[in-house]
Amino acid sequence: MRIAIHSIQGTRWQGMASKLICYTSLGQMTVLDHHIPLVSSITGPNVEVVSAEGKKEIIPVSSGFIEVRPESEVIVLTQ
Repeated sequence: MRIAIHSIQGTRWQGMASKLICYTSLGQMTVLDHHIPLVSSITGPNVEVVSAEGKKEIIPVSSGFIEVRPESEVIVLTQ
């Protein structure tokens, strides 16, 4: 799936990934390929991305929003 993580300062991560793990007010959420579409707020301390090659990237965030689109595209907007 395609993932893009953006902040006011610019793009923090962009590329193909096998999963994204983030935190919401209700707890941890894992987004996999072909996830149902959704929009949710996210909380810190981070967003974890596992790239298509299996490399784990941890991006610190304090808050933001996630949008999962039907065409296996995920957009994260953070502070």
